[in-house]
Amino acid sequence: MRIRLFIIIFFIIGGFLLCASESQAGFGISPPFVKTKKPIFPGSHFEQKITLLRSDAEEELMARITVEAPDIAGWITVQQGLEFDLPAGKLQIPMIVEVNVPDGTPNGNYQGHLNIQIVPKNRNVGGGVAIALGARVDIDLEVTDVAFMDFVIKKISIPEFEKFKKPWNWKIFSYFFERLTAVMKIENTGNVPVAPTKVHIDVYDLGEKKLLESYDDESIDKTEPFSTKSVKAGFPTKLGVGEYWAKIRVYNDNKIIHNDKIIFAIKPAGSINNGRPVGVWPWVLMGSYIVFVLLVIAALVWMRSWRYLLKLLFVLLWPVRFLWRILRKLFNTLKIKFWQWMHQKSAEYQPSNNKLNYPHKSIESKNEIEEEIEE
Repeated sequence: MRIRLFIIIFFIIGGFLLCASESQAGFGISPPFVKTKKPIFPGSHFEQKITLLRSDAEEELMARITVEAPDIAGWITVQQGLEFDLPAGKLQIPMIVEVNVPDGTPNGNYQGHLNIQIVPKNRNVGGGVAIALGARVDIDLEVTDVAFMDFVIKKISIPEFEKFKKPWNWKIFSYFFERLTAVMKIENTGNVPVAPTKVHIDVYDLGEKKLLESYDDESIDKTEPFSTKSVKAGFPTKLGVGEYWAKIRVYNDNKIIHNDKIIFAIKPAGSINNGRPVGVWPWVLMGSYIVFVLLVIAALVWMRSWRYLLKLLFVLLWPVRFLWRILRKLFNTLKIKFWQWMHQKSAEYQPSNNKLNYPHKSIESKNEIEEEIEE
């Protein structure tokens, strides 16, 4: 009897220990901290992604978050809330911790931590296994009023695009809207908003022998501190359909911080599945052109001054007319000189008897040549 009782107790205790061990080994977090790479600036916003990891996702669970940071509890927000679901079938669930440092915060080091407890959903479980599934996220924030400006270019790409269809491929539209775009993924590792001061692009043919275009863009959107963002650099282009090489240099002040060489393609109009969205601005520009022409016509009709417009054009074109008269006079003079020279050369090769029999065929005077040319 005692042996049987001992065996039952042994299995019960062993089962609890096994369950607790599996619970501890079946849950983790990465990274286990909320911390900036550099001191954070008062008034800044910072986000840290914490990934909750499970080795077994057969059961739907719930995460309960407790903020243990008396001095900075008001700074901390969990984007998903202090309670959120861990759906079945998902081994990795992201949790975004947001930090908003108030303006005027004194310089110093601020610490605390988050307690994460994992419990079964829709089940009243207290203590034991539910509490054993948990983790701690340490918070370590250094606040300073010294600005740190630094960023890293993670990736640059040039998406392929197609030419505009008519009428948007006309020069009056394409000059403003036909643009080559470089998409840059920027990680701001500083504590103030930052952007590249300049992005330079050189476009070559596929043989990289002929430079086709070269442009700069100095109006890049800024990336907020301690965040990663995709921003665009745009360049006007007159390139036709084809493939090209782009050499891109990214500047921070006068220093080149990133070099890249990318091949990209320009497709014929209508060749990409989703097409190329025109957007509203080409229509706005077309409307502006039409409105401008109508206003000019209306002004002329209202002023009843077409003849004044013609007189104005007559005055404005006076330099052109003056230049035309000079060029015409010069041209006539050159013609006279040319035909005089031609008559002299032809007279040199005529027989002497022809000159006697046909004296009227001898070299004409300058006045006769001029009369002949004028006729």
